[in-house]
Amino acid sequence: MKNPAVVHPHLPRFAQGVTGLLAGTAVVLRSPWTALAALLLVLLALIVPRWSPVGILFRAVASPASSLEPVAPVRFAQVLAAAFLTIGLVLVGAGAHLAGWVVVGLVAAMALFSAITGICVGCEIYRLALRRRSVDGDVRGLIGLTGSGPWMVVLTAPGCARCGPVARQVESTAPDGAVVRVDLSRTPSAARLPVASVPAILAVDPDGRVASTATGELSAAEIIGFVRRFGPPVAASA
Repeated sequence: MKNPAVVHPHLPRFAQGVTGLLAGTAVVLRSPWTALAALLLVLLALIVPRWSPVGILFRAVASPASSLEPVAPVRFAQVLAAAFLTIGLVLVGAGAHLAGWVVVGLVAAMALFSAITGICVGCEIYRLALRRRSVDGDVRGLIGLTGSGPWMVVLTAPGCARCGPVARQVESTAPDGAVVRVDLSRTPSAARLPVASVPAILAVDPDGRVASTATGELSAAEIIGFVRRFGPPVAASA
């Protein structure tokens, strides 16, 4: 079974809290085994997220989400955490205790910061890199756009309660045929777009460049305003 393209928006914070607590405890107790437990949990979440103990516990207590988060930035942050925990453990095992515990402590600090504030440091690094790469980039291949633009693209995902209503609002405002729905479960490459959550609305120019994006708790008025500002013009009545 393929790994999901989206995650519950609170799952990363929950997982970061677990990682931060374990890594912080490891530093305080100077316990390599506790740091190893943190590393193994991160690796399980990366390799088999459906069987991750942290994910299973979260799904047992979490309420359904109205919006979802692309998994690609989260996985990048997990890779960073796993890499630094591995480096820290290797340093400790090699006798460089101070350097090793400093590295593990850095992971603890960043993970706890992300869990408390909701600002995922690794995720933001990933999105910043994507934005820099996509300033002049053509995203038509990523999201399967064909024909001539411009387009209004609505990113959706299964289990996203707000995706349907937002897509319908965009479709009712934009000209007929100008709106393209892109399901992240069917087009996983779209998760590489620099958006923080779904549903997301993207205004894509005819050359494939993203002119603007809109995400978050958008009201009907905000959706209408975005479409009228960035979308294709509505043809005048005869």
